[in-house]
Amino acid sequence: MPTLGFLTGQPELALHWAEPGAEPAHAARTVLGTWQPTGAVGAVGGEPGDSEDLRDLLVVLAAGTTDPAGWPARLVGTRVAALAVPDGLAEPVAVAVARAAAAHGLPLLTLAPTTPVARIERALRDLLRREAERAGHELDELLEQLRRQSGRPEGPARVVAWLARRLGADATLTTGAPSDRPGGSSPSGSPPGGWPPEAWAPPEAAQRLAPARSRIARLLRGSPDPTPAPDRAPEGVPEGAAESGELRLLPFGGHPARAVLAVRRAQRFSAADMRLLTHAETVLSQLLDARDAAVERARLLEVSASLRVAAFQLLMGGQTTLARRTAAPLAPGVLTTDTARVYLVDCGSTDRDLTGQACLAATAGQALVIRCPAHDSQLIVLAPLAPEVALDAFGWCPVGRQLSAVVAERLGHALGGSTTVELTRTADAYREAFNALSVARGLPERRALYRAQTQLAQLLGESARIWAAELLQPMLDLPREQREEVVETTRLALAFSHAQTGRMLDVHRNTVARRIERGVKVLGLDWGDLAARAALDLALQVQARPYTALPASPALPLAGVLGCPPARAWAASFLAPLAQDRRPLLRTLTAWIRAGANARDAPAALGLHHQTVLDHLRSAERLLQRELTAGRSGAHELAWALWITGETPPPPL
Repeated sequence: MPTLGFLTGQPELALHWAEPGAEPAHAARTVLGTWQPTGAVGAVGGEPGDSEDLRDLLVVLAAGTTDPAGWPARLVGTRVAALAVPDGLAEPVAVAVARAAAAHGLPLLTLAPTTPVARIERALRDLLRREAERAGHELDELLEQLRRQSGRPEGPARVVAWLARRLGADATLTTGAPSDRPGGSSPSGSPPGGWPPEAWAPPEAAQRLAPARSRIARLLRGSPDPTPAPDRAPEGVPEGAAESGELRLLPFGGHPARAVLAVRRAQRFSAADMRLLTHAETVLSQLLDARDAAVERARLLEVSASLRVAAFQLLMGGQTTLARRTAAPLAPGVLTTDTARVYLVDCGSTDRDLTGQACLAATAGQALVIRCPAHDSQLIVLAPLAPEVALDAFGWCPVGRQLSAVVAERLGHALGGSTTVELTRTADAYREAFNALSVARGLPERRALYRAQTQLAQLLGESARIWAAELLQPMLDLPREQREEVVETTRLALAFSHAQTGRMLDVHRNTVARRIERGVKVLGLDWGDLAARAALDLALQVQARPYTALPASPALPLAGVLGCPPARAWAASFLAPLAQDRRPLLRTLTAWIRAGANARDAPAALGLHHQTVLDHLRSAERLLQRELTAGRSGAHELAWALWITGETPPPPL
């Protein structure tokens, strides 16, 4: 915006300060045009008219003007930019004009007689044109900021920083939405000094504009500002001084204001600056709307995700009715079937929420997509599967094929799927999918289904059910409210760590430990003993199978239960894949089980290097399609097979 400092800085205009010491105080005054009492430019007669007609104009007295010393008094209240008198006035006249201008606080310039007013007008028009072009460019940049920052949490702060740079001003943005307040407080409860801004630029702006916080707080509460900002610094005070300049408080977003943009600088804000601020208000309002909408969407998505996890946790605990009620609003019809499959998607190091969105889009409401509470890099997909649904030649259901396509498009992803189970056996399906996922990670196609194999618990006869009932009876005799918690928690903890079990059941890991301790204490077992855990796992799996009333016959020991031909056939089939490797994997696994599944103790018994034992274990995991080192259930199945084949004796239970 043209100023007196700009005009006096143009050598071709030959405009000079009558008093050199006046420049610091008045150089920043805006000049929008010229006016001569003779009517050459914007004339309204020989005397000043409406004060608004002369605002921000440079009054130029022509040579020979009558009574030049009287003009400062005539211009009082017109808010002109300055008075320019011809250079070379007689000394008494020049002194009289200077005294009158000083008395009325009017800046006084001298003008060379050879400088036409039109030249001054041309210089002003050229500058205004350049500034108009700059304003258009700034508006384009502001709109680009809106496009780039929309939906980004830091978007408003970036626009405030951009605005401060453009205007050469201090700028702060203070929001009044309750959600933006510490602790969710509303502006009505703001402290006496007012809320601190959420964004400011440059770094010192927050401190320099701190005195305005109480006024900002009033605007956010809907109260009028008792001390509106002056249009300019008081007359006689240098506009570049630290405590002077113009402060603008711009409330926007309704009443009471949703936010207040505060800007302050030493120079007065021009009309172009104010237009830029007005546009900035609009942009900031839209960015705040977009941010609030994004926050609300994120909240709804988080609630939805939490409900999905809750539904799955209920299924893991066998509470299918409550799970169906919880999942019904999220995925109508998904849990209406009695059978389903569980898929695990390992997202590797990528953002699993992005993969989750892809899974939701691919399954199109046919499955329940859940953030795995036990593993931060995994997604659980519960896919209902009615008996009449056709599988492809490799055993994949429609949802499985859709998930396979999602995984194939993403590096570092893998997919494991369970067999089809009843909803009440969701925990078993999760264990199957977990084992299948460990196999999938080592395959080129990065996907695998659990290898359907008859479970050992299904093959054992009535003697096993009698043995399991006798072993578990003290736990089953616990009060009902304790029994259900202890049994379900123990069942999961036999496959996963305490922390993972706690996340799946939405309880603290210490709660998991207390429930397990309560159960194993009444059973007289040592949870730290692998053989005891494996026997307990088998008993719970046998106990979970439907059966008729047990005959009143004494229970066989575990060794007798496992001696039946079906069990021996199962063990032989389970261990058979190890023969595909020429190394003595069976010997390594036997030593590892005898060492309590401790890879640090097994090498001493085998005379092998620790790394060699780990390599054998990884190869066995691939061949057996079981997670041995990271999961517990695979180690339990291995222990059963070794007990049955006589490689290592079972516990005396």
